[in-house]
Amino acid sequence: MVFITSFPPEKKISSRAGNALQAYGVNYILKNPKNRLHNLRRGAIKYLCREFLAYFSGSLKAEEGLAKASKFWMSLVDENGKINSNYGYYVFHETVEGYGNQYSWVKSVLLKNSDSRRAIININQNYHKSDTKDFPCTIAMQFYIKNNILNCETISRSTDVITGLPYDMGFFSFIHELMWKDLAESGMSDLRLGKTVMKTTFTQIYDKTWQKANEVMEKNEEGNITSSMPEIFSAKDTLKDIFSDTAETEIINWIKNNAE
Repeated sequence: MVFITSFPPEKKISSRAGNALQAYGVNYILKNPKNRLHNLRRGAIKYLCREFLAYFSGSLKAEEGLAKASKFWMSLVDENGKINSNYGYYVFHETVEGYGNQYSWVKSVLLKNSDSRRAIININQNYHKSDTKDFPCTIAMQFYIKNNILNCETISRSTDVITGLPYDMGFFSFIHELMWKDLAESGMSDLRLGKTVMKTTFTQIYDKTWQKANEVMEKNEEGNITSSMPEIFSAKDTLKDIFSDTAETEIINWIKNNAE
């Protein structure tokens, strides 16, 4: 599903998260954004779907959002029980004056000018620059149209190959497909869906997950799965489900069922 376009020299590092082998300036490319599922570990699809629901809610309160996917997030909360890495908050809920949210900003910008270089959703913000345990790894998502193809490139300061990359790519590719369908429904009927790219400055395999990484490499054929999420047939109806916490569309119904 995902391949690395380059494999630059790596080095051993020591960080708060543990010791790791780290590479620099790596691009990960999902050639088909709809092919976003994986089973790197048992329960991976359930976790991904629970993460999706947390993102849809947009709650920065860990107990109301990401902690329902993994209790790990409770170890990163601030004194108010909040975290910063609920990416759905920045996509769907952080307001942009005159546009509603950052998702709507991107849609509006591209509808006005298909050559725009401003179609950006910012995630890592200036107000995150504090002594927080949860400093968002993703900096921003940028969308652009080239040769009538909508591409999405996510810029990440750092990503964990095992516990971060597969799930982040899953959400970003979903937003990519949703934006493509939304633009197509809004007048760009001939627009095609391009690649989802994660451009990472630092990328790691931690010592604690090194065995899992080797298992993935050695048993790659067993790591592939044939199932896939339903397509987004209506962006309008999918967004309605996201904001109203309903499951009328096939894809949101699938996500909710697989999160149980």
